[in-house]
Order: sequence, then structure tokens, then C-alpha cells
Amino acid sequence: MFLIALAMLAAVGCRPALAAAPYVVSGVPVDVTAADAATARDQAIVEGQRKAFSMLMEQLVGAETAATIQTPTDSQLSGMVQDFEVESERLSSVRYIGVMTYRFDAASIDTVIGKPADGTDVTIGAVPSGPVRTITVSVPIASLRDWVEIRRRLAGVPAVQRAEVRALARTEGQLNLVYYGDETQLQQALAQRQLSLLQDPQQWVLQLGEYGGTTTGTP
Repeated sequence: MFLIALAMLAAVGCRPALAAAPYVVSGVPVDVTAADAATARDQAIVEGQRKAFSMLMEQLVGAETAATIQTPTDSQLSGMVQDFEVESERLSSVRYIGVMTYRFDAASIDTVIGKPADGTDVTIGAVPSGPVRTITVSVPIASLRDWVEIRRRLAGVPAVQRAEVRALARTEGQLNLVYYGDETQLQQALAQRQLSLLQDPQQWVLQLGEYGGTTTGTP
């Protein structure tokens, strides 16, 4: 365990600055008891990077998808951590309690979640075949939180190339969805992210759905 921590620290010290900004996770709590304070601290650093990885996955792809991503080994995680810092710490003779911030290598994390290297939205799974099409959708929202959640879920839909914001008001937004395949494929892909795409007589409507939706009709 001590060697893993030393390897991580050595890698941090000699690694050049990356062009891409790292993914940062702050407020990671650790509480480890060991034979002595030094061992407890070394173990806390490694435990903290595991927690930070899990927290980062939830931030990037949501709790449901994050639960399907296997946590890398400690040595693999050490290679993904660009650096870390101690926000606060308390030590006794055998215990280490602290709060950490970890900065992950963006390219390494992008590889884990399947994000393209060109900086486009996160996509998980195979991209459907077919022509690229665009539809304008109305997005009813009860709060800004709904809007943020819909945008977050869209970022995980392989069929969606991009979502362009046309307008945003207090109770409704409008998006241009640029997607692969046909409308039925798009509805099915959105349903997997619990998003319902329905068509009323005048427009397409995209909204949050507990189970998503693939049926055309009035929402």
C-alpha cells in the first residue's frame, strides 16, 4: 500500500502539465485507522482516490450509469490521478482523518467513459448507423434543475451528435437535436436515458420520464 502511494506521488511530481484540463473532485472524506499514523495516511490517500473516482463517474454520467462502471485497480487509479491536495487533516498515533481534492487526467477519464477525444459530449455505447438528421424539440421544465438534468441525460445518448440551444425561458426551452438514424431509433435511444420524445399535432416534445417513452402521441 505504501509503495502504491509513493508511486502515485512520484508520478505526480514528474508528470508534465497536460493540455486538457483535469477533472477535479473536491470534498472527498477519508478516515483510516492503521498500525501508525504514517501508514494510515498512505492508506487514506489510496482510499480517497477510489472514492473520488466513484464521485467523478456520478458527476459525469449519472449514478445509474456510474454503477455499471468497474472501479480500476489502485495502481491504475494512481496513473489516472494528475495530483491531489489535502483540504484538511487530523492525525492521531494510529488514525488519519482528512478531506481531499483529486485532479484526474482528463484523457484517462475520457477513455473510461467513452468520451471522444475531440471534446464532444459523453457517449456510451455504439452509435446507430444512418443519416444525420435534425429536429427541433420543445422542452417543458418546472425549474432550471429540470433543464440541467435533461441536458445531462442527453450527453449520454449515443444517437445524439449534439443538442443546440435555441431558446430558454422560465417554463420551457427549445433544442435542435442533431442525431443519427431515424426518429424511431432516436426515441428508443432517448428512452434508455429516461427521456420521453413525443409528437403532438404541432411539435416534438422532449421531457423527463421515469421510464422514458417511445410512443408517438400527445404528451
